[in-house]
Amino acid sequence: MQTIDLRVEGMHCMACISSVEKELYSLEGVSKVDISLDKMGGTITGEELVTRDAISKAVSRAGDYRAVFDIEMQESGIETTDSNRSYKPLIILALYLLGITSLIEWSSGMFLWQTWMPNFMAGFFIAFSFFKMLDIRGFANAYRTYDLIAAKSKLYAYAFPFIELTLGLAYLLYPDVALTHLITALIMFVSLLGVVRAVSSNTKIQCACLGTVFNLPMSYVTIIEDSLMLLMALIMYLL
Repeated sequence: MQTIDLRVEGMHCMACISSVEKELYSLEGVSKVDISLDKMGGTITGEELVTRDAISKAVSRAGDYRAVFDIEMQESGIETTDSNRSYKPLIILALYLLGITSLIEWSSGMFLWQTWMPNFMAGFFIAFSFFKMLDIRGFANAYRTYDLIAAKSKLYAYAFPFIELTLGLAYLLYPDVALTHLITALIMFVSLLGVVRAVSSNTKIQCACLGTVFNLPMSYVTIIEDSLMLLMALIMYLL
């Protein structure tokens, strides 16, 4: 007998779990399936003949889901416990953007909030869209677990990285357009509502702000991030 640990990206309700478990139980050799929405995955117990490829195909047959095997990370010496869920990449990226955009302002001889905020927003959206585009499908599945619009529209989830890129370029090339600030404020407000709901329910899900490249936990840090972006967009819109 063998036990395989896995995460299932794209699940957002009990019906998702039921569909995934049904397909996994249909595999020859599987004796027990334990999938949890809180863990966004679980374990499969069965005979040695059960392959990861067969499991991946079964998960895909259940719907727009993707299996990610923790066992592969363990064999590479990477920890898969909650201790590996860190905001370090997000903090480093934010500090880079803060430092670079501040240097741009100081190099001009003075620091102006009116020009710093659009530059920061441009860097934010362009950088974040890059990480999302590294695995658009994985991002979309993760994003649909908590964003209110993405949960209803798969197209919106897949289009979101390109929306972010467009907003970044707009802030870079046309920083004074009120429509850009308004669209940003609306998007960040909806995103904030979804994050607050996820955090309030104590559901352990992955924050998709940097795609699936980094294992960022969903917590109050995400709420602060979205709130600050919303605040800056509103300030620029009202100025």
